[in-house]
Parts: sequence; structure tokens; C-alpha cells
Amino acid sequence: MSQPQTLGKYQIQGLLGKGAMGVVYKGFDPNIARPVAIKTIHASLLDTEMGRELLDRFRNEAQAVGRLNHANIVSIYEFDQDKGTPYFVMEYVEGHDLKTLLKDGRKYSPEEAVHIVAAILSALEYTHKLGIVHRDIKPANVFITHNGQIKLADFGIARVDNAELTQMGSVLGTPSYMSPEQCKGQPVDARSDLFSTGVVLYELLVGKKPFSGDNTHAIMHSVLSEDPERPTSKSQAVPKAFDAIVRKALAKDLNHRYQTAAEFRDDLQKAVAPSSTQSNNLVMIAVVAALVLALAVAGGMWFKTQRDQQFAQPGVETTDGKLSAEEQAKLERLIKVAEAHFKVGRLVSPQGSNAFEAYQLVLQVDPQNSAALEGINRVKNRFFKRAQLLALEGRQEDVEKHLELAESLFPNDDRIMLLRNRVNEQ
Repeated sequence: MSQPQTLGKYQIQGLLGKGAMGVVYKGFDPNIARPVAIKTIHASLLDTEMGRELLDRFRNEAQAVGRLNHANIVSIYEFDQDKGTPYFVMEYVEGHDLKTLLKDGRKYSPEEAVHIVAAILSALEYTHKLGIVHRDIKPANVFITHNGQIKLADFGIARVDNAELTQMGSVLGTPSYMSPEQCKGQPVDARSDLFSTGVVLYELLVGKKPFSGDNTHAIMHSVLSEDPERPTSKSQAVPKAFDAIVRKALAKDLNHRYQTAAEFRDDLQKAVAPSSTQSNNLVMIAVVAALVLALAVAGGMWFKTQRDQQFAQPGVETTDGKLSAEEQAKLERLIKVAEAHFKVGRLVSPQGSNAFEAYQLVLQVDPQNSAALEGINRVKNRFFKRAQLLALEGRQEDVEKHLELAESLFPNDDRIMLLRNRVNEQ
């Protein structure tokens, strides 16, 4: 089937993904001039019993999420049909899903894991208060945008209080992330989502799923009867507090599980709470750096940081003036982020996502860091050569803007001041 040119008022610009059930297109809303994602169902399925159930789920997702407004939830704008093709229009998210980033058994630091899972729990706290249970929390439905925001998507099998779609006895979900009650086909509530979120937390920390098997039946048996190994037994980097958190999140008896998303999130944040200004600064840097590197490997580059006082606080060194091996490793990771930005040409922009700012973050913690100092110098050299080229090409307006920015970044550089004088004389 060929790609449509339009769906309703929306222009189709490309294919984002497709599966057995439907297709997701990248679209454009001409009325608001914004990119969107458009989800459809294969026309061949609509006349089948599965297709009718899928259409109900499709409509359910639009209705469930269409009224939600939360920073950590992918927004849905509209549900409609065009020439018999049902579709809904949702927020276009530039970034990568967590499933892609978890490939090859990558482990996340406790701070990174908490950063991601706390955002999921924030979204769930909001939906649960509205009576909406997601029922399919898994890495494929969690997105990290290019500016570092966590977004929860795909409420296609969500249970809405009083909705007729979900009947007792139906088993919906993804086996490795399903709660025991889901595996049994029993009614579910918010605590089922918290179990699934616990599975995601475990995978982030350990690099593999807590429940596995050769087939769906074996996986469900594992969920129902097996206790996963403690996270600390799989990674020395995981604090002991996470053993208790994971054990509670993955309790078979839902009454022994976390009862609310807020309770779960609070325990996570306490587990990584910094004990000093120094550790707070370095933890923040490490979280940002490692997440950016993960996106860089996946093909997307972003760098999210709050350029506020906590990166410029005095006293970020240890009491003897030296950085510990762990702290030095975190700074080296941030250097890699800066190098990645440099290689793709992100020298000084976009704001908050460039080599210059990443190197500056390192220097705020370790002012004599040779790699960062050399990196700043390379950025300056590349920037100067670009300004020279613009001047030689006679692009007066462009070179003026370039020099203004250069002077703000490198105010005492002799070469830039000399080039400024030459440009002014022309």
C-alpha cells in the first residue's frame, strides 16, 4: 500500500514506523505549522474481529490521553477518519525510545535510572489520580527527547475507570513487563503499572530484564513464581537501598507493593540524594553526560543541563583539593560528550547542547582539566577559521554576527580582535 499524501488536513512527510497492526507517519499541521505524528490502523484489519477490537483500543487511547496534559506524557491532539481510515494525531517527539538505548545490555547509573523512572512515575501519578491505568509500561513506550525530557507514550491498552473495553480475564500487555495479576488475566489497578515500572528500573540498573524465558508461557511463569537476583549482586555501582526498592516494586502480592507512584518516586530520590554540594554537582553532571552519550550512540545528539548556580558553586573539590577516581571518571564522561558535540559541528550552539558549554561544565569543577582546556582552544580555533572564511567570502552580515558571538565567548582573544579591526576597516 502506497503512502498517502494527506490524512484529513495533515500533510504526510514520511514514515516513522510500522507493525502488524498499523503505521505511524510523520505529518505536518498546516494550520499551526507544527510537525505531528499520525497513528493509523491497517485498512485490511478493520473488517476482522481483531480489527474491531484494535479500533476500540485505538479510540480508547485517543479518548484516554486526549484529555491529559502532563510534561511527561506524549500529547494527543485529535482523533478522526479519512476515507474510512481511522487515525489520531499526536505530539511529534524528536528523540529515541528507551528500548533502543537499552540495546546490548547497557547499564545505567543509579542517578540516571532514577532520573528516567522518576519521570515515568510523575506521569503515572497524574494518570492514576484520573483513574487511568497504562497497563503497558515498557522501554519501547518511554522516549527521551533531544532536549532531555522523558515522555511516556502508547496508552492503547489503558484501562479507564468505567470503560467497557477491558474485560476481566483478558490478558493484555508485554509479557516481560507484565504484573502477576496481568499474567493471570485478573483485574488490574495502578499498582500493576508500578510493578511494570519496577521491571524497567531493574533493567536500567542491571542491563537485563528480571524475568525471562524462551517463550511467553515461560516468561509469565517467571513473573509469577521467581524472584529476580538483587541488583547489587549484578553491579557494584548500585547502592544497597535499591535492593529493597526493587524487592518492594516487584512484590508478587500487590498489597506488599508500592501503593502509589509518589511513594515509589520518593524512595528512589532518597536513595540517590546527594550529601553535599560537591556530590550534587557531580551527580548532575554525570546523569546529563551519560544520557547524552547514549543518545549519541543511537544517532541523536542532545545535552540537557540547567545552567544555574549549582554548576558554579564554590567548593566542588574534595577537602584535599583533589577529585576522587569516581568523580574524575564522571568528568571524563562529560569530556566525551563535548567531543561528540565537536565532531558533529555543535561548537557553540544550540544553547545547552554544544561542545563549548560541555567543556565549560568540566572546567567549573576542575579548572585545570587539560582535556577541557584543549577542547575550548579547539572550539575557538574552529570558530575563528569560520569567521575568516565568512570575511573572505564577503558575507558582511554573517561575519558580523559571527564576530559578535566570538567576542562574547572569547573576549580577550588577539586573533578575533585583529579580525574585528580588519572587518571594520573594509
